[in-house]
Amino acid sequence: MKRYKRRVQEQDDAPAVAPPKEAPSTLLDRVLIAGAVGATVFLLLQLVAFRYGRDQGIYAVVADAMVRGGAPYRAAWDFKPPGIFAVYAAARVLFGASEHGVRILEAAGFASLVGAFWILSRRWVADGRPGLLGGLLAVGTQAQLEFWHTGQPESFGAVALAWALVCATYEPSGPAARRKELAAWVACGALYAAAAMLKPPLGGGFLVSLAAVSWRIWRRSEPDARPRALAAAGASFSLGGALVVGMVLLYFVAKGALGDLHQTLFVFTPYYTKLGFRPEWFWGFVYLAFEQWFVGFSAFFGAGLLLWIGLPTLAPREREGALHVMGVVSLQLAGVALQAKFFPYHYGAALPFAALLSGWGFWKLWLLVRGDLARVAFFAAFVYLLADARGATRDLADTFWTRCKLRIEAVLSPERRDAIQDELYSVADVNAGANRQVAEWIRRVTREDAAIFIWGFEPEIYDLARRRPASRYIYNVPQRVSWANDSRRVLLDDLRRDPPQVVVVERRDVFPHVTGNRDDSAAALRSFHELDALVREGYEYARTIEDFDLYERRSALTPPGSAPRQPSHDHED
Repeated sequence: MKRYKRRVQEQDDAPAVAPPKEAPSTLLDRVLIAGAVGATVFLLLQLVAFRYGRDQGIYAVVADAMVRGGAPYRAAWDFKPPGIFAVYAAARVLFGASEHGVRILEAAGFASLVGAFWILSRRWVADGRPGLLGGLLAVGTQAQLEFWHTGQPESFGAVALAWALVCATYEPSGPAARRKELAAWVACGALYAAAAMLKPPLGGGFLVSLAAVSWRIWRRSEPDARPRALAAAGASFSLGGALVVGMVLLYFVAKGALGDLHQTLFVFTPYYTKLGFRPEWFWGFVYLAFEQWFVGFSAFFGAGLLLWIGLPTLAPREREGALHVMGVVSLQLAGVALQAKFFPYHYGAALPFAALLSGWGFWKLWLLVRGDLARVAFFAAFVYLLADARGATRDLADTFWTRCKLRIEAVLSPERRDAIQDELYSVADVNAGANRQVAEWIRRVTREDAAIFIWGFEPEIYDLARRRPASRYIYNVPQRVSWANDSRRVLLDDLRRDPPQVVVVERRDVFPHVTGNRDDSAAALRSFHELDALVREGYEYARTIEDFDLYERRSALTPPGSAPRQPSHDHED
């Protein structure tokens, strides 16, 4: 170990090869960087302005249960790993119940990711400015994913991975260099474990970074010092990972919810994953995942990656950095292939690293053109064409830039805010205006301490109405699938123990890729005879709002023996 330390110190004091110098800054460079910073700030503000999609509503309701003392899977159920609920709970503690709280955390995380890319670029390509361009592309792509595909586990996982790479590549010098390096490796392991708590495939980069660190140790240490040095690196990485995993397990043990965690993540979730996966298609899925990562979300990525590959390297360590990044990305994309769903947000942790490498490519092109105004004009035109060619916004009627204008208008015109927000955050079968109206009605007819129950797939209504769920099942997927029938018994026990004051039944929410069938919630209720009887006998139909039939507890509305009203969908509110 002493020889290893001496070798490290010798390299710090007298490197064999002088590190490459950063390219001198010109006025045009400063204009380019200032423009990149300004654009990044604008895009981060767009992130802050986003409201919830369906998944974000789920995370918020689980987080609210955590803040009130409950645990995921036991007090409020979803089948995502626990990390995302911890993020939303932290946002709730810091910023209250506002939908923008978690968006502030997300924007702050991506602002820090730009800083991480600056550091990585200084280490690998001897200049932080290419990393700043990569950060701009990363933030731009994240914002273009819009409200539905942001605020996801992969979104926060990307930030953890960027800083894990910073820790893995940290090579301190001077006093206490060895202790600093060991601390960085512990932090790296912890960050990879935190990423795995958000989405398990994201933790695979642990092995890639450990291999990169081990190779660095092998090259710079004496042969007889290598075993102990390699063991120290492995122990440090493992300690960081074990600390995070241990804290998560201790939390669930303290809450008495360890069994619920196991049942959800290791029994229910594998069946869900199998819905779209076919082993014989795996390599085709892998190809599709890489293709989408390369060109599916941004024209800047395809062009930037080709520039990065085709133009001369910026510094000797560029290939080392690229291999490190691609190793981490490859494991993420293998995870996307295993899920076999290919939702845009599944790529959320991999896309920023396409942006990083693309930023290096565009910086190489910039260095070739910046000395001539005509070439600079060509560069600007090229960037404009790429911006207009392909973006990451999917499944929405308007372009990202049109939606930016609408968000600005919503801020400046309070009288039109609800109408604009309803338009912006409605997609597919989700009607933001209907969700808001249902929540407003619930607030009018219930006490603040009342429990409500939504038989459907719109748990955001709990959060909008500021009313607690009567059951841990904040949406009804477990009761609609064929492999989790015990959940029906648990749901009935919950509702009998804590009868809801209002029941909401949703129609036309059909998700074969989630439930494995084409029944909506109303049809599923008819086949769930015990719950159907509970609603018919204990509740009175009150009204219909869009796809939601609303019921109030019968004892509060009608005398015994009165004929129950039934919903009619010929004319709806």
